[in-house]
Amino acid sequence: MRKKFFGLILFTLHFSLFSFSQTTTTTPQTTNPPLNERIIGKWLFKGIDEFGVLAAPDSTQRNDYVEINADNTYKMMANGKEESGTYKLVIDYKQLYFTGSTSRKTKMFTIKSSLNGKLVLDFQTPDLIHHKYTYEKI
Repeated sequence: MRKKFFGLILFTLHFSLFSFSQTTTTTPQTTNPPLNERIIGKWLFKGIDEFGVLAAPDSTQRNDYVEINADNTYKMMANGKEESGTYKLVIDYKQLYFTGSTSRKTKMFTIKSSLNGKLVLDFQTPDLIHHKYTYEKI
């Protein structure tokens, strides 16, 4: 009786291990495209966060936007002044470097958010003050 009982336990254990090894687990798929694809498009300026306070665009910023193209060019309206040039994206650090075609100056922004039609770019001034620019996709 004891041998049958242990045989039944061994058979059950072997069968359950065999069944467990046959199951497949699926990893959840992310639905978000890569960062370099998420930032492409025209983004309308919605406000700026300074010192934790979100301020709506003033009269000079109402038409501000940034347009980021797949060919590494950009167009931007900032405080009513147009600018265009090229950009470089450093994906590992989520940094965007905009270089103006006429000024040849480069500004570095850190991408804080790029999901759900919202783009938040953080700019740090030389005196270490952060300005977070919020954009919505057009």
